Amino acid sequence: MPVKRLVVFRFHRDPLVCRGRIALLRRLNPGVPVHGLFGGPGGPRGAAFRLAGRRVLGLDALYVSRHSGPWNWKNGDLLLLDWYREAGHRLSFDVLHFLEWDLLLAEPLERLYAAVPPQAVGLTAPTPLSVIGDDWRWTAGEDEAREWGDLLAFARARYGYGCDDGDDPISYGCLGEGPCFPRAFLHDYAAADPPALGNDELRYPLFARLLGYPVVDTGFRRAWHGPEDDPYFNALGDQNIPWETIAAELAKPDGRRAFHPVRAALRSGPEAGIRPRRACPG
Repeated sequence: MPVKRLVVFRFHRDPLVCRGRIALLRRLNPGVPVHGLFGGPGGPRGAAFRLAGRRVLGLDALYVSRHSGPWNWKNGDLLLLDWYREAGHRLSFDVLHFLEWDLLLAEPLERLYAAVPPQAVGLTAPTPLSVIGDDWRWTAGEDEAREWGDLLAFARARYGYGCDDGDDPISYGCLGEGPCFPRAFLHDYAAADPPALGNDELRYPLFARLLGYPVVDTGFRRAWHGPEDDPYFNALGDQNIPWETIAAELAKPDGRRAFHPVRAALRSGPEAGIRPRRACPG
């Protein structure tokens, strides 16, 4: 049976960009529901999105976070669990794709995630912390290092993490763009009630391991330390990918189809013209 997919589209700004991105998701993935998750500031802006965002952006439904913008940015997984507990658990799906507003996916989800089995957690560039290095902000800063240590202590106390792997089990980080999750993982993750220690890019691979789910790389970025990836998928988010770069890749039969960050509203012509590659005759 075909995998039943659902998109949760996370955003906090630029409604015109979001509207075009959602329209592209729908065009490439007909029949796949797209639910919005607004993680921006509260107050009048949050209220405005709650009242009009669903209709304006073309969403099936919209969930507005109760937390602050900085908390939402750091804790995307916990925000997703809020949505799941309050709304998502009632929906029918096999795999959930948690997509950021500035991630451009120019291919149907079933093709982009073809390497990720429905029972696995799909993460972008899951990498041992020893390879990531000592300068990653989520483990390098004084407060961040303390939180990471507290999260590991929680994992040891609750799940025996590391007890069978020696004193220093291999821990991973990942990039937060484009993860996908089996429904069962979201159920188990919500039940685990993870603490707000570290950030989502540390908790995703850690809790997948603690809960017994395999992790498979989405392949959106080919290596954590890979300068050749930066023109197409920049993990630091400080370089907007221009349309000319995207168009050149789309013109290649084996070109890239995932780009980040794409924060400019692509002209209606180019973005509206993106179509999936034709399947090769077999």
